[in-house]
Amino acid sequence: MMEYVPNRSVMIVDDNIDCLQTFKDIFKNRYIAYTAEGAAEALILLEYAIPGIILLDTKMPKINGYDMLKRLKEDPRWQNIPVIFITDDLTAEDEEHGLQAGAVDYMSKSVRAGIVLRRVQIHLEVQNYSKNLEQMVETKTNQLTRSQDTILDILANITTFRDHETGEHIRRTTMYTQLIANHLFKLGFHNYRLNRKYADDIIKCAKLHDIGKVAIKDSILHKPDRLSFEEFNEIKKHTIIGALMIDNAIRELGDDSSFLLVAKEIAMMHHEWWDGTGYPTGMSGEDIPLSARIIAIADSYDALTSERPYKAELPHEETVNIMLSETGSHFDPGLMHIISGILSDFRVISNDYRDGAVYARISEVYV
Repeated sequence: MMEYVPNRSVMIVDDNIDCLQTFKDIFKNRYIAYTAEGAAEALILLEYAIPGIILLDTKMPKINGYDMLKRLKEDPRWQNIPVIFITDDLTAEDEEHGLQAGAVDYMSKSVRAGIVLRRVQIHLEVQNYSKNLEQMVETKTNQLTRSQDTILDILANITTFRDHETGEHIRRTTMYTQLIANHLFKLGFHNYRLNRKYADDIIKCAKLHDIGKVAIKDSILHKPDRLSFEEFNEIKKHTIIGALMIDNAIRELGDDSSFLLVAKEIAMMHHEWWDGTGYPTGMSGEDIPLSARIIAIADSYDALTSERPYKAELPHEETVNIMLSETGSHFDPGLMHIISGILSDFRVISNDYRDGAVYARISEVYV
């Protein structure tokens, strides 16, 4: 396989052997020059050697330069290689046509060697700058993502250390959320307006849905019996408290906090019901953010299948039947219909991540 040296390699494509030799001589001692006698040969060569730039004749038999450029632009491996069209007869119309087709430059075959070398150098430098810029953006994006994940983990761990049962609940609920969000995105239901970033933000922020419970009294949060009417009204406040906590973080982080807007809507509205009988605002239908509608399903499934001091865990089948009976009242009916085929995957997560695992790991640290 030929070596790819992006800043020092040039491919010349022309059906004229003399022209190929002329350009090869120009690049001698300056660049690694690959020559292809026609587009068909060039396309074969590209399977083994990807040059930094291509000089492409416009007028070749069978596959002309414009058709070859079209093929290059359609292939992810080659679409970013800068292409300079070369021709015997350079006209303004040809130049305009070439640039519209995606070439970076257009020059006559009779142009002086010094000009050829300078133009190639300029376009290689631009290409190299562009790649470096892309790498810088990617590095910055990865750093930002790691920072976001760290912030979310720190906030989520507050509730984990407050209540050992919460840790596995957070993990399971996040995993159920991931199944739903990825399924929606994969199927591409436009009425749910779920792009990749929004799906990822929902998955990341799911772990903060109960963050407001850190402000609820232990006597209520850990009560081994069912809550009284007054106690239940108190615990309802965790939605508003959670939203306020995240809102404070949003103000502190400023422009870097856009992902927390999703966390805020989840914390605030994951107990809203489709028919408007939920809390804290009584919001209904599609007015409830999609993120909160997804978490409502994940959170409810986990609540039903988990054992608590005041209730036994329910088996998967009974849980699904209850949730299906509440479709249209508690849950978004369209969403429930779409995810009905993946509910069996919830059972696997529920079995694999039982309560107590996080508490056991925390205890080991302090023993």
